[in-house]
Amino acid sequence: MSALQEVLTVLLGAESEARRIVEDAKSESTGVIKTTQEIFIPDRESKMLMAREQAKSLMANALASAQTEARQILDLGSEEREQVNRHFEENADIVIAALLAETVDKILAEGE
Repeated sequence: MSALQEVLTVLLGAESEARRIVEDAKSESTGVIKTTQEIFIPDRESKMLMAREQAKSLMANALASAQTEARQILDLGSEEREQVNRHFEENADIVIAALLAETVDKILAEGE
């Protein structure tokens, strides 16, 4: 066998070995990726579930707070309306009497 044939044989052997090594590396990396996904996907899903539950809780608390505040505002408005009505009822007769007296005085003053 000539030296050139030996070199070609060694090169072909090296090429085959390189292909085998590349295929082995691809296979191993696929296995590592699959194992990693099997480990981290449940963890990620668990974290997402906890985040959803926390968001639901926050929304429920915010809704409850908003409803409580709305009730308080409504109650304050009702109290103010009642206070204005009481004030009007207490003072309406006095104001009407004063307006009537003023009007009568004007009419009498014009008639003189």
